Amino acid sequence: MSLLVLIPKALVAVVFVGAVIQKLTGKAAPSWERWGFSRRAMCATAGAELVGLVLFLWPGLEAIGAAALALVLLGALATLARHREGAAHMAVPALTLVLVLIQLYLSFVV
Repeated sequence: MSLLVLIPKALVAVVFVGAVIQKLTGKAAPSWERWGFSRRAMCATAGAELVGLVLFLWPGLEAIGAAALALVLLGALATLARHREGAAHMAVPALTLVLVLIQLYLSFVV
């Protein structure tokens, strides 16, 4: 696997592993409650992120995983925009979305 494919994939994996840990340990709960979501929704999102990440890392299923992660990230960005979170709060999901879309593109080209 070339570095062109491996680097974005590794960065996305680090971001999503961190996000899943934050949700499953409850550290993200205050923000989710502020946005009007339950802990169940937070845990369900962590599950969706974990499934998407496994698919993203599984050879041959990268495109499906990238599409799933892109949907999760679009939902996150929509929530952040709706609740007028600052640009600093939106930066990581936005940059991660760019990396996921790059990986989606590379999964078809490379």
